[in-house]
Amino acid sequence: MFYLICYDIVDDNRRNRVAKLLERYGMRVQKSVFEVVLDETQYEQLQKRLLKLLNKRQDQLRFYPLSAHCRQKVKVLGIQPEFAVDDSVIIA
Repeated sequence: MFYLICYDIVDDNRRNRVAKLLERYGMRVQKSVFEVVLDETQYEQLQKRLLKLLNKRQDQLRFYPLSAHCRQKVKVLGIQPEFAVDDSVIIA
């Protein structure tokens, strides 16, 4: 499943740790917005790991699941990404 993950985190250190974790799962598309593709196990694992980093009284994280149909309707204005989070990559 494709997810758009957004966050609002007050503390710089917590925000940096969350960003580094999310970079391991997907692609940063804006400063506090990531696109990730996760199966159910990865989704649960990522949520658990993120909860350990958050201050539940100050921070907020949102997961927006997007269907393939909805993804086709996404419009990007300005700088276009060179690739999508679920593109195939060959490492030589």
